[in-house]
Amino acid sequence: SMLRLFEYSDYSDWAAVSSRMAPLFTKAATLSERSPVRQEASRIAGLSTDPLVRAQQALKIVQQQVRYVYVGLNGGNFTPATADETWERRYGDCKGKTALLLALLQELGVDAQPVLANNQGNDDGLNERLPSPLVFDHVLVQATIGGKRYWLDGTLPPNYLPSEVPLMPYRWILPVAHSGASL
Repeated sequence: SMLRLFEYSDYSDWAAVSSRMAPLFTKAATLSERSPVRQEASRIAGLSTDPLVRAQQALKIVQQQVRYVYVGLNGGNFTPATADETWERRYGDCKGKTALLLALLQELGVDAQPVLANNQGNDDGLNERLPSPLVFDHVLVQATIGGKRYWLDGTLPPNYLPSEVPLMPYRWILPVAHSGASL
């Protein structure tokens, strides 16, 4: 369904986009020494030793206690607010909510990473386009728990739990990794 399109990119491949985004989320998900988010993680850890239950509780906190508000100023289109800042403000966009969820999961010992996606459904043929972060309009979390991959989206209402199938029918996603990742 694409019309004529002129594209250019400074990225050599999708792995370059992935590795460029990784430090932004690593920094944003790093908690300060006295972060109140650590206390929330400790409280969750006391509820259960099951990593899936812990992930559900962390997701529930991000969904229920932090409002979704798009933040697109001062580099906000790509740079997430920190987990501590998002928790303190009690609002954040998908990037800030993802950073908060990643921080909680990290404290709980759950292996997770951010994943770039396109929620508008126009990712058909994305693999044929030049690599660019501009083709993505959303970020969520992919966690590995008990050998299974789960999707966690902090922007959704709290009745959406970690799921083995994403809510949106993504054709292409880009995992965010320091070593780079492919579509």
